[in-house]
Amino acid sequence: MIPIDTLTTTLQIRMFGDFAIQYGDRVLTGNIGRSKKVWALIEYLLANRGKEISPDRMMEDLWPDEEYDDPFHILKNLIYRARTALRTLSGADVEFICYDHNCYLWNPEIPCEIDTEIFERYWNDAKKTEDLEMRLEYAYKAFEQYGGDFLPALSELSWVVSKSAYYTSQYNHCVRYLAKGLLMAKRYTDAIHVCETSIVHSPFEEEVHRLLMLAYAKDGRSRKAVDHYQQISRQFYDEFGVTMNPETVKLYRKIAQSMHNVEMDLGVIKEDLMEVSRLPGAFYCDYAIFKNIYRVNARSMVRTGASIHIGLITVTDSKGEIPDVDTIKRVMPALQSCVVDNLRRGTPSPFTARLSS
Repeated sequence: MIPIDTLTTTLQIRMFGDFAIQYGDRVLTGNIGRSKKVWALIEYLLANRGKEISPDRMMEDLWPDEEYDDPFHILKNLIYRARTALRTLSGADVEFICYDHNCYLWNPEIPCEIDTEIFERYWNDAKKTEDLEMRLEYAYKAFEQYGGDFLPALSELSWVVSKSAYYTSQYNHCVRYLAKGLLMAKRYTDAIHVCETSIVHSPFEEEVHRLLMLAYAKDGRSRKAVDHYQQISRQFYDEFGVTMNPETVKLYRKIAQSMHNVEMDLGVIKEDLMEVSRLPGAFYCDYAIFKNIYRVNARSMVRTGASIHIGLITVTDSKGEIPDVDTIKRVMPALQSCVVDNLRRGTPSPFTARLSS
């Protein structure tokens, strides 16, 4: 192994989100005209830092569906190109990739700070510490390390899929843990920041949405909490055809009820109720609200003896079959617009559409 004394700065390595290696003010990224295979090789060795990996295993993990007449010659050539790229980054004659016991490995003597390792270190510290302030400090530091999915450019490889699922699970656990602790500490603004950042990465973690709604309400922003619920209930129904968890609905109703209890100005209440009437076209709502509207109308029909009718519009292709999800997502906004624009405002004919995948 070549001495590393010529390296004067620790390598900073980002594996969450877009991969990058930084040495001082120089940064090596996958956008700088290098072969994707060279880049994948560097990422793979760093992800397995501390492990000796045989050439057979490397070829199987990195290029499982490709066949070569001389795979080991191809691998040696890629190793050479990777070493050259890394030396160019550091400006030092250092062996970043070693060959020992018929295996390749990342040189363990090179000082590195890798975001995945830092994340795990802080997250483990948070779970082991009993003091609340220290737990929150460690958990927050772990939270800050996460910048997106693990090695997204290699997301089609099975070894990346498993590691990505692991880190996503740990990150979501960390977010829930941190948000609950911040709420306990009455640090509502910080809890909001954590949850809002998290749902960018994991938009369908319902418990995080629930914690965000609670943080909004605790911070005196109940209207924001209600608006957020209405937004996510549409998203969940549009994406999966499901309504919100009963626990989320219960929290929404509690926050909405507290708003009604506090508001004593009848003029403000009337303004809030009349707002929707200013919108053109028929009234459109999510399925949870539609159910309540239906139940109110059904009770009224019992008293008057009139009939109530429900129409279901289903989108199909020319063969009468349900299209794929991407097609449905493109078509449904046009269908919604068509129905809303062509029914009279106040028309007692609610429109509901269920997406099928």
